[in-house]
Amino acid sequence: MKADIEILLDKYWEGKTSLEEEKILRQLLMEAEGFESEKAFFQGIEEIVALEEAPFTIQRKNPLITNWMRIAAGIMLFLASGIVLNQYLHQRAEKKAYQEVMQAFALINSNLEKGTNRMYVMQEFKHLNTPQQLFETKEEK
Repeated sequence: MKADIEILLDKYWEGKTSLEEEKILRQLLMEAEGFESEKAFFQGIEEIVALEEAPFTIQRKNPLITNWMRIAAGIMLFLASGIVLNQYLHQRAEKKAYQEVMQAFALINSNLEKGTNRMYVMQEFKHLNTPQQLFETKEEK
């Protein structure tokens, strides 16, 4: 009997036993003396198999709260995108206004340059005090 148990145990540890041989091995182990560690091993396997698996359930949250949270998240997303869009449009308007002001300054600058260029002609006459000196006429009194 011990020889049969040892042969079946060797086959079991090598993974070469059939289900029928495993049943025979368990029966022989229960009837035989010794082999305490092997008996404990097979009893542990039977206990694990005998345990009923507790049904795994997911606890659902209140769907009303979940729906409100989804709605609130959607509103927050909508508001945040609106704020970002508003800031972008405001910055774009500022850049456009800045460019228009710079164009106006450039136009003013070009007109001022035209005026100052025409004033250089008049600078030749600035040393003259009166129109008489300009035409070199003297009035006698």
